[in-house]
Amino acid sequence: MILNSYGDMAQHLFLRNRSIDLKSNISTLTQELSTGKTSQLTQKLGGDLTYLSDVERNLNRLESFQVANNEAALFASSAQNNITLIHDNVVNLTSDIFAVTTSPNDNTSQQISNQARVYLTESIRALNGEAAGRSLFAGKDTETTPLESFDTLMSNLVTEVTPFSTAPDIVQAVEDWFNDPTGFDAVMYQGADDPMDPVNIGPNEQVTVSLTADDEAFKQTLKSLAIASLINEPGLSLTSDVKFELLRTTGSELRESQDQLVQLQSDLGFVEGRIEETATRNGAAQTSLSIVFNELVQADPYETATRLEEAQFQLESLFSVTARTSQLSLMRFL
Repeated sequence: MILNSYGDMAQHLFLRNRSIDLKSNISTLTQELSTGKTSQLTQKLGGDLTYLSDVERNLNRLESFQVANNEAALFASSAQNNITLIHDNVVNLTSDIFAVTTSPNDNTSQQISNQARVYLTESIRALNGEAAGRSLFAGKDTETTPLESFDTLMSNLVTEVTPFSTAPDIVQAVEDWFNDPTGFDAVMYQGADDPMDPVNIGPNEQVTVSLTADDEAFKQTLKSLAIASLINEPGLSLTSDVKFELLRTTGSELRESQDQLVQLQSDLGFVEGRIEETATRNGAAQTSLSIVFNELVQADPYETATRLEEAQFQLESLFSVTARTSQLSLMRFL
């Protein structure tokens, strides 16, 4: 019979190494139990991480699409709200104009003209609106305020219409200035001529949210409101008949503006719908991939808890053996 004998130092080193291994194992199992992720991923997947990498890459792509989607949705929603404000003001002013009696009245003309000036100011402010620090209606140059001020617009129009005294001539002068490339486009519009670049909001899915303040619908609205606003300009000496005729012309012009603004709202609403649909698809795909990813990397909670309990028991047993061994001495033996 062969008896193996170990020295005290060898036995001490064995017990210490075993204690370190068990503590490390417990720490690993505790982490697996708390995070739900296996620490032996390579072993679990048989050494092939290709599929896991592909799933993780697609998840990262969808997260980036989600950020772009949220930004596009905010941009489109903000633009829609500003257009709605302009449209509502146009509807209100049109209704007020056509509610006026057919007989000229300076007080009524003045009140409606003052209302038009307020709406014109609000329209310019709305077209200069921003979302997340970017101009909504400046085209590609999102850091630029697209329109000059109300005062700039009115001072230029007063200069244009001063030589005229009849309503048709005044209206024609305003229209010519808005249509002239050296007029509105050069004086008032400061944004870019090119629209914003398309935004990738999903796999093979792009949207373009790019309306500029020099769009014909906006110019038509600003022109209509400007005609009514000219009635109260102190530099123009207009008769009651001319003022009233200008208001009636404004009413007709505003009806056309309503139709054009509604078309813009409809087009933008279609873009908002695409953004929402793509966000839903992206969310569904992200959920499915997340489930697959978790199945690949997760640890079995029951197995992990069992192994953790076993390792803790072994460590406690080792501590007991170590304590008993440390108490051995020749005096106790004798």
